[in-house]
Amino acid sequence: MSAQAIITASLICAGRSRRARAMHEGQSASRASHATEFQEGMLDLGRRQLVKGEMLAIPAIDATLVCQEGELWLTRDGDPEDYILGAGNCLHLRRGDQAMVQALRSSRLRLIAV
Repeated sequence: MSAQAIITASLICAGRSRRARAMHEGQSASRASHATEFQEGMLDLGRRQLVKGEMLAIPAIDATLVCQEGELWLTRDGDPEDYILGAGNCLHLRRGDQAMVQALRSSRLRLIAV
């Protein structure tokens, strides 16, 4: 099992409070290391492509996240549920949501600001 797979499995299997703590404590560190984020100005197009295992910090705005291809795992702070989005699925995010998404397979996604 690769190191990335172990990290992914440990986050997915972790309890909700542990994932929330990891999001808060490691958000800036993960951005600097392996996670990417939507930069200001990118929302005009709002399209991203992620390779398997890549993580993405979603901006805290009112928006709809659409999985156009592949499979995404999404978690957001304060929400007891995690979400698996397949091609064609979408999820509305509210202003202030702190959310992270990870590609379970190579994926294309779009963030549509409302």
